[in-house]
Amino acid sequence: MKPLRNIGVLFFVCFQLFVSAQQPSFENIKAKENPYLQFNDVVEYQQKIWFVTNEGIYQNVNNQLKVITRKENLVKFIKVDKQLFVWSIYGEFYKLKKGKLVPQPFNTLVSKRLRNKIINSVTYSDNSFWISTVIGGGLIKVDQSNEEVKTTELQAAYPYYVSQHGKQLISGNNSTPTKKQLAIDINNTPFYIPLAENLSFSKTNVLKLSDGTFIFTRQYEAIRFNKNKIINRVFVEKNIENVYQSNDGKVWFTLNNGGTICFTDGNFNSSSSIRYLGNKTVISITQDQKGNMWFGTSGNGVYLLKQAIQLTYKSPKIFSTTNTATEEIKGVSILSELPVIDENSKILRTDIFKNDSIPPVVFVNSVKINGSDTTTLNYYELHHNENNLEINISGVFGGKSELQYKYILEGKEKEWNYTTNTSMHYTALAPGNYTFKVFAMSDSGVWSKVPAVITFSINPPLYTSFWFIFSIILVSIAIILFVIFVQHRKSQKRKTLFEEEKRKVLISELHALRSQMNPHFIFNTLSSIQSFITKNDSKDAVNYLSKFSKLMRATLENTQKQKIPIKDEIETLELYMELEKLRLNNKFSYHINIDNDIDVQFEEIPPMLLQPYIENAIWHGISHKTSAGIIKINLTLENENLLKCEIEDNGIGRNKAMKMRKEEKQNKSLGMSITKDRLEIINSLKNSKLNINIIDLEENSIPSGTKIELFIPLD
Repeated sequence: MKPLRNIGVLFFVCFQLFVSAQQPSFENIKAKENPYLQFNDVVEYQQKIWFVTNEGIYQNVNNQLKVITRKENLVKFIKVDKQLFVWSIYGEFYKLKKGKLVPQPFNTLVSKRLRNKIINSVTYSDNSFWISTVIGGGLIKVDQSNEEVKTTELQAAYPYYVSQHGKQLISGNNSTPTKKQLAIDINNTPFYIPLAENLSFSKTNVLKLSDGTFIFTRQYEAIRFNKNKIINRVFVEKNIENVYQSNDGKVWFTLNNGGTICFTDGNFNSSSSIRYLGNKTVISITQDQKGNMWFGTSGNGVYLLKQAIQLTYKSPKIFSTTNTATEEIKGVSILSELPVIDENSKILRTDIFKNDSIPPVVFVNSVKINGSDTTTLNYYELHHNENNLEINISGVFGGKSELQYKYILEGKEKEWNYTTNTSMHYTALAPGNYTFKVFAMSDSGVWSKVPAVITFSINPPLYTSFWFIFSIILVSIAIILFVIFVQHRKSQKRKTLFEEEKRKVLISELHALRSQMNPHFIFNTLSSIQSFITKNDSKDAVNYLSKFSKLMRATLENTQKQKIPIKDEIETLELYMELEKLRLNNKFSYHINIDNDIDVQFEEIPPMLLQPYIENAIWHGISHKTSAGIIKINLTLENENLLKCEIEDNGIGRNKAMKMRKEEKQNKSLGMSITKDRLEIINSLKNSKLNINIIDLEENSIPSGTKIELFIPLD
């Protein structure tokens, strides 16, 4: 056994080296002005390589992409009588003439007919354009000779169809299908091929191969057939964008987020496929006269595979589940139930089956956990760190076709995965319950009746269990209670020291307030407190002092922050105005109105922006007024990112206040000057247009107060 094992290992190593040695080198070409173009189509025309991109028509010039003409919404080229046309998503056709796009006279009619529809593909035959759709249904014929536009239905009961017009093939979708099969109408007698599940509208492709067979693709599924029967099918896991056959007979699939797949021997078997270009989205593909392959991507430029690279990969037969010869499997109707001898019998009558109508059987061969083999069970209970799974499956089928699979890991995935691989990998699974299910399907579209099922339960780690968390909480509570008890015992001893420290902190807070509050306000406040004490009015004195300390505390806290909630700013303003009311013997009242659309707890503004304007209104407007004054503060949203603040008073007005300040030789308000500088800095930092409007209010041409409009940006 050891010599055989060594031979097997040697063969595998040599095979890997053989494949690696043949990996081709792709040359990446990008447009300098926009390296992230989407290349919807590529074609060789007049010995030059042309590209349709999301921004217009480009041309390859000495391996550099040169823009020919700019236009958005273009999709693909189509050659007509040695002339090159291009069409758009709206059904507009343009002739490429001397680097310019010449619109065709029937564009308006076609665009109207394609309203609310999405184009799938366009072909040209018998002086007519044929347009199939992804959404909307119907095959549209545009007759160039008389500019007539007609819509016909092809196999309307089937979700997808393939038809032939002249020598040209076209595929498309129908809008209201009732069947679950692909309709092939390229011969006098149509035939139908069962499809895998998931029949949503999707882009389709059809291509005639050099051996006379055909390939139809939609989403992840590709079906090979001839004029009257299916040959085989394959799943490629990623949605197929385009299908192409190169001059050497190789078949290429371009994939969405899957690079490109090359079926090297042209037999269209998954075992003979090689994948290139990683997970890039490849949309378009062509081969030039020199044999060079061109691949257009979405966002990654163009890739060039030069003819000098020879792909001579041959699939070793030991890895293939099919014969090398092309297999032909007749498409027949699928039985809904397995036939038995009688109603009570459990013995199947296989004598009335045809090979391609027998459902395949699928098994789970092995399960590896964290890379280690295990005994195959129906149920696994695993530790939290046993969360890397490898599941190997196989299918048994009476025919010769290659089986396809769909699988899902319930608890992690919500949609089925379609593949030809027989090994599934899941890494870093979270704790929880999972059920793995897998079905097998033959080429004729017959799914296995019963899936292979395995259930996994991954237990959470101990530290996330309820009892562990509950114990930690109990211990934490006990420690906290103990600390509180000890601190309470010590608090009596620290009381005297704490009071002394508190006095020092208050003194430092008073020093800090001097840089923010008007010194005259603090002086007058202390004078008012002294007056209350002299009059033995201790209640008012204590009340006044309490509010004053709260204001200083709020000011100190707020000035340490760049922004505070609107709610905190309003509370600080109310404290300030209450103090001013006490100082002026309730000479004024105030009203604060906040728009319901403003979230005062969430929205934030810079602190101490409004206070200087309110202070100015009280000191220079209302304090000189003989009658009662009123201050109105309104906060509204100018838009979702701009807060409008209005401060309105019924004082003596700006002009009279300025005269009185000159007579009394008072200085200009420092708070308003600082606020103006702060607003200019905010504008500079945020590139905003925050401004202040000062409006003089008049009543019968007599000054009746001042209104401030302040606009503050919100993040």
